[in-house]
Amino acid sequence: MTEPLPRFLVFEGIDGSGTTTQCRLIAERLRARGHRVVETREPSPGAVGRLTRELLADDPERPRSVDPACLALLFAADRLEHLRREILPALDDGQIVLCDRYVVSSWVYQSLDCDPQWVRAINREARWPDLTFVFDLPAEVGLARVASRRAQTDEAVERFDLPATQRRLAAGYAEVLARGPSEGLRDLVRVDASASIEAVGEAIFAELLRRGL
Repeated sequence: MTEPLPRFLVFEGIDGSGTTTQCRLIAERLRARGHRVVETREPSPGAVGRLTRELLADDPERPRSVDPACLALLFAADRLEHLRREILPALDDGQIVLCDRYVVSSWVYQSLDCDPQWVRAINREARWPDLTFVFDLPAEVGLARVASRRAQTDEAVERFDLPATQRRLAAGYAEVLARGPSEGLRDLVRVDASASIEAVGEAIFAELLRRGL
């Protein structure tokens, strides 16, 4: 029996790992093959996502303290709203959806300060992706990339941008990859994000071609 084509594709990784760049580039290549593609991200562009992103910003002129559990619930709420507003309608219409960050990001980021099993529980209703590319990158490399990017833009500093935090996040993604098979996680694909943009893109696209896209 032929496996269905993967149409809900997610890109996961620490800041600076290249998920946003690859989401855009892979979308372009899929469109060139005749696919209809939706590009999206989390936190989403919706109302709950905009609030979540605002609370993530670290503005020294407007200091705020957001309870980690509250933030985890906001991410989960945004995810369900995002699914119903954008992702599921696109999938039902036969389109391919590429999402920059999704459930695994909550598992890794929100589990820094909250019980990991609780974080998984509040995200249990989210549809699991057909394919998740996990970008594996040393924290120091990601931090250097983010610093270079921030020097050229007005990008806000966020609460997770501390070096020690990024190291914990990189370890969290590595743990998800290591434990995935034993936990029955379907279709997690490791990406060597330390390679060039071109090499990373080729590796991802080769996997998509192998799966029939």
